[in-house]
Amino acid sequence: MNTLRFSVLSVLLGLQCLWLAPAWANDPPPKPADAKGEPAKDEKGGAKADKPTRTFEGQEPLFYFDSKRRPYIEPFHKTEGEEYFVCRGVIGEWFRQQMAEEANMLAAKDGLDKVTGSTCAVRLVATNHGKKLPIVSVELYVNSNVMRSCILGDSCPQSRTVIMYVLDKTLYRSYFITDQERKIRRTYCLDNKSKILAKEECWHHFFDKAAKEKSKDKH
Repeated sequence: MNTLRFSVLSVLLGLQCLWLAPAWANDPPPKPADAKGEPAKDEKGGAKADKPTRTFEGQEPLFYFDSKRRPYIEPFHKTEGEEYFVCRGVIGEWFRQQMAEEANMLAAKDGLDKVTGSTCAVRLVATNHGKKLPIVSVELYVNSNVMRSCILGDSCPQSRTVIMYVLDKTLYRSYFITDQERKIRRTYCLDNKSKILAKEECWHHFFDKAAKEKSKDKH
């Protein structure tokens, strides 16, 4: 079973490398019509939700998600409470490169290996809080062997994890930079201009900030 899972992931990784072409930034093709010229429908008989295209400024979306914060493709790996998707076609190319550059900037502080952004996965973590939308994280890997180990193995030699945090319509990012062999684990919070706001998760940073401001108001 493990051999089969490793083989499937190897094929997906190979496809991911082949798909790294500039044409990926083009708008997705129109949905096929049936024999009567009607739009394609899902299994429940309703019209399928349109995949978002570029904005009116010509900018790609950050993510290609539906209203339930899910990609328009099937996961390549699932565990209890988690799903993994290839980044290709799920993250805007420009945003994926930006995250790779930010991760490398942070990793360089400890002299750690760089990532290219081509070997990565989008991870959805189920949650029962709020609107029950999944937590979105982007997993960047230094190479395919590390990716296999982190997703299918019992340990993760190196991780470059990015978790999205939205506050007041602004997207912040929590970064987790680790190296198991060197016993390094760093956490950072970056704003939408790639500026380091704190050396902790964004939610923790803003929670502490709000608590301090509330304390000042009392005095």
